[in-house]
Amino acid sequence: MTRLVSIDILRGIAILGILFMNITYHANIELGYISLDVAILSDEIISIFNTLFVDGRFRSLFCLLFGVGLAIQYESCLKKNGEPIPFLKTRLNWLFVFGFIHGVFIFGGDILMLYSLSGMLVIKSLDLSLEPLFQKAKQYLVIGSILSLIIFLLVIGTYDSSESISRGSETYLEQINRWYGNYFYQVKTQSVFSLGLLLLSFFFIFWEIAGLMYLGIYLYRSDFFHKGFENSTFIKVLIAGILLSILSLLPQLMAIPGERDVKEVIASVPAIFIALIYAHIIVKIANNKSKLLTLLASSGKLAFTLYIMQSICMAILLRWIIPEFNIHATLLDYFLIAVIFIILQLTLAQAYLRYFEQGPLEFLWRKLYLKNMKSNQLKLSNDHDT
Repeated sequence: MTRLVSIDILRGIAILGILFMNITYHANIELGYISLDVAILSDEIISIFNTLFVDGRFRSLFCLLFGVGLAIQYESCLKKNGEPIPFLKTRLNWLFVFGFIHGVFIFGGDILMLYSLSGMLVIKSLDLSLEPLFQKAKQYLVIGSILSLIIFLLVIGTYDSSESISRGSETYLEQINRWYGNYFYQVKTQSVFSLGLLLLSFFFIFWEIAGLMYLGIYLYRSDFFHKGFENSTFIKVLIAGILLSILSLLPQLMAIPGERDVKEVIASVPAIFIALIYAHIIVKIANNKSKLLTLLASSGKLAFTLYIMQSICMAILLRWIIPEFNIHATLLDYFLIAVIFIILQLTLAQAYLRYFEQGPLEFLWRKLYLKNMKSNQLKLSNDHDT
């Protein structure tokens, strides 16, 4: 099966772009970024930029590509006369294990466990034809978007400004003292966040993630990653993405109390369309002989390794090497760290692939699920013999 370079490039963009979304939470999963008492222009500009181009966009793009990956593995297994569903379940089970370790011990904002559970649902529909797949995608995305809007309105409507934390306040400093330099407290907090998100996801984000995976499968089988959208379709997606992004920005511009706590929830709705816009643009330019596209494709081949690498390196840097940095850091400071680290990952990915075909975590994951499959097959064989 020929490897599609557009998918590798998009996967690279998604996994590197996720760092812009996560970096402040890598520093402190409990607080994220607390704005300065006196707003500064760079914070406002980067916050608007994040709302329009970052928040939820790269996660949505990666969800689409996760669905594509399921479809590719399904087809590959069928061509080898294998049993695709047991094979995919084994892969997803091991992904959940990796996600649990990652979420509890490294970064409480883990997405791997949620992807694993969503994937378990989605693989049951891999034998569907295009139209039923598209209908499922629409249903799940509509449900997820409605639930996200309800949660946003509930939080805004019940928000108590007296409970908000300001930088430099006694509550803020107490939390900082508990968090930094106390790994046991970090593990306890990360456990609550990662497992709590997993349970609460069924009330909102699970539906969007599953819907995007269905949509990714549909797009892959409709040859989207070779040719992109028809012009008329792209214009509709573009208009929807722009209008919804502007609407999601309004609460921030109007300084509605509580919007900061749930802006990423409402941002997930326009993110669906912006992710599709990103995908279309890359598909159209994927065959250009660009150095940057080559670097992004290399990163896409090592997406799993780079994702975990981000979490480990940012945890060590922001929580242990320079914890005091976070007390005074601005969004621009975090943005620059993310840019520098992304450049480092782009360089490392290309250098690594000169000597190896797979990333270390990709290799380990493959080794574990294949070993598991062989063990299950041997057990079945022995059961038949007795």
